[in-house]
Amino acid sequence: MQRYSILDWSLEQRWMVFLLIFLVFYNDPFYPLTFLLNNSFTSILDGILQTTFLAVLLLFWLSVYHGIRQNIRRFVPFYLPKIILIGILWIVSVVLSSARIAQEFRDPMYNLTIDIRPFTAIRIIFYIVGTLYVLYLLFLIIRAFSELRNTPYFDIRLKFATLLMLCVVCILIVITTLRYGSNIMKENFVPELASRYKNSVEFLTFHSVINLYLYTMAYVYSPARNAAVDSLFHDNPTFSMLNDSDDDVVYGSDHEISRFTSSNK
Repeated sequence: MQRYSILDWSLEQRWMVFLLIFLVFYNDPFYPLTFLLNNSFTSILDGILQTTFLAVLLLFWLSVYHGIRQNIRRFVPFYLPKIILIGILWIVSVVLSSARIAQEFRDPMYNLTIDIRPFTAIRIIFYIVGTLYVLYLLFLIIRAFSELRNTPYFDIRLKFATLLMLCVVCILIVITTLRYGSNIMKENFVPELASRYKNSVEFLTFHSVINLYLYTMAYVYSPARNAAVDSLFHDNPTFSMLNDSDDDVVYGSDHEISRFTSSNK
């Protein structure tokens, strides 16, 4: 992607840069510190890094299904409400998981199930905001398919993003259900989910699915070998429609909008 201007990157390609960076930290490059430091810092750091990556991934899903329908994405009206929504989930998860790890390090007999009452309000907020996120995401998916399902190029992008996301979500839901069963709504579900794995199978499955998901998207959204050749025809009116990005074809490019605005002035 370094060969191309960032203005030519699609929404998914721009997000892949952030996701791949956060994926490095999701895989916990600071794990060797656990052998050097005899405190809870490394475990808390691992929980924060994993929670941060998952929060960025949730923000990516909202941004893709909303941003694919519009070309102008200003920070305040487009990103700020989504960041606030995801930020609440991130804060709650970090607080619960960090509190559990710190208390268990101080007291090996600590049981969060018994001492969960101080965090009852936080858990309720987590479930409410999580439900709002799911409903908002479903709304964006349905609206995107209803508006763009018959639009060339956009329908392929929507189908690929949705199919890959559903595969990942279904696998993670199955694993989580097998792990918790009927106790999925128990009081210490949130901090357990955010802070620990019961065995190596869960650990490898979660990390493998997430890594394969990101690697697959990085491969699919990488420029084709003939992308540099195709860009030579961009200024040719005969081939302009073939080489314009999806957003430019339907909504018009940012350069055309700026030239039109300046000419009217």
